Amino acid sequence: MQIAADAMELPLDAIRVFHGSTTYVKEGWGSYHSRSTVMGGNAVLLAAGQIKAQMLAAGAGLLQCAEQAVSYGAGRVTAEHGGSVGLKELAGKGIAFEATFHNSKHTYTYGSHVAHVAVDAETGHVEIVDYVAIEDAGRIINPLTLHGQAIGSIVQGIGGALLEHFVYDDDGQMLSGSLADYLVPLATDFPNIRSSSIELCPSPNHPLGAKGAGEGGTIPVGGILANAVAAALRDFSVQPKSLPLSPDRIWRLIQAAAHPA
Repeated sequence: MQIAADAMELPLDAIRVFHGSTTYVKEGWGSYHSRSTVMGGNAVLLAAGQIKAQMLAAGAGLLQCAEQAVSYGAGRVTAEHGGSVGLKELAGKGIAFEATFHNSKHTYTYGSHVAHVAVDAETGHVEIVDYVAIEDAGRIINPLTLHGQAIGSIVQGIGGALLEHFVYDDDGQMLSGSLADYLVPLATDFPNIRSSSIELCPSPNHPLGAKGAGEGGTIPVGGILANAVAAALRDFSVQPKSLPLSPDRIWRLIQAAAHPA
């Protein structure tokens, strides 16, 4: 909606989105691969450009002048002689366009994450004292949405690094099939997470310039926390090499280092 509103120079409440229905478009591919804003956003941007072109042509007809003699701005087509027509008049001309955006080049964010952890050597518990992330997201479409996405993906990564684990017994029976046994991050588990997104280098691979940001917070967390735990337990010569970094695993690593076979 925001991309369409910006491209059409209209207020956000003038845009209506029909979600999730191929009644209105010929095909749909879903949301995955950090591609929603890049793929969908560029399709909206291309469609908006074509609709503006159709509005100029229709407006020129209604104003009885050449297309070269009209301009578009804020939802109105204005002629050089001063006359203008708005969306209500133009809507009757059947203006519509379906755009498709194709791109084979990936557009991920990039940046740096840093974690400060404290490890209780007696219990193996890992506490995240501080976590800082900085990511270049190319062109930022909506800062508030992006910030929430960045924080949420980091929390998801922390869940995978410290808590979440599919456990099976020797017979293949799943032992963590409910939320009583399969741990997920809760609001009470959230550490002090700080995330900043910057517009350092817009993506050159498409007109919008945005980069896929959905996976940027999740991917590095496991490696960062494992390195931080290894640094915290340097005196014990502990090197975690698998996730999750659950208390029992860390405790066993400490015991194994202290009492080598």
